[in-house]
Amino acid sequence: MLISFRERESSIRLSKRLSNTWSFKGGRILHLKFGVHLPTHGEYGYREVLEVSLAADELGFNSLWVGDHFFLPREFYEKTGWDPDKPNKLDAWTLLSALATQTKRIRLGARVSPLPFYEPAKLAKIVATVDIISEGRVNFGVGAGWFRDEAVSYGVYWGRHEERISRMLEALEIVLKLWVEEDKVTYIGKFYRVVEAPFWPKPIQKPHPPIWFGGSSNAILKATAKYGDGLLLLSNIPIKDFRRIALCLAETAGGRRISLAPSFTYPDGLGETPEEWLSNIESYS
Repeated sequence: MLISFRERESSIRLSKRLSNTWSFKGGRILHLKFGVHLPTHGEYGYREVLEVSLAADELGFNSLWVGDHFFLPREFYEKTGWDPDKPNKLDAWTLLSALATQTKRIRLGARVSPLPFYEPAKLAKIVATVDIISEGRVNFGVGAGWFRDEAVSYGVYWGRHEERISRMLEALEIVLKLWVEEDKVTYIGKFYRVVEAPFWPKPIQKPHPPIWFGGSSNAILKATAKYGDGLLLLSNIPIKDFRRIALCLAETAGGRRISLAPSFTYPDGLGETPEEWLSNIESYS
């Protein structure tokens, strides 16, 4: 379960009040893994992100995630009072690399890296390096991209959703081959290729860092069922959609266990009081 914060003070305040064990009516005990998604735009610079990351690590949060974008739509800046004509955004994997040297236990990931924006072999090297720096704490969040203006601004071919999904899957297959195979890798695809490519060092985690998809389209659910270890859901997803997705993955994953991470914004999505948190969390359990 992910908590998406909008400002530093609320993130630290809530972090100190959350627990990994929750007691519900009837005596039922639920053990949860909590993660935090931190903004890296507007007034949220490196020092602010580091402060909350250290607190989350010390308090026992399971995972920390940041977005992977060049910039965000104007409304993301306008609602925080930041100049939308100067849309700042820290680089996800550079930031995660720095956080890996400062934290001890918390897992680190991008929510999510749009694979069509990357040369897959280069991203494989970046993520493997962060896994090594963090001593095996990386979650590899992947997606097909959703912000067209970002792609157009930086010369990334956009295309139809189906094509972006195909590019995502082809890129992911190359990344996985480079991480797992001991011999030099050759892969000739429609969109990407590597030929007799050596890849060392490998990630610490075996067979590879966990793959987390982002989104809820049918294509993403199908990809999650085949490749994924987890699915990062959109913030404040309605419970009926959550249950539909959980049922779909249970039926299509071939017996593999896939983790689902519903996400709540704080305070408008999760609620402001422990009683509201308990009610919202129980409905998704």
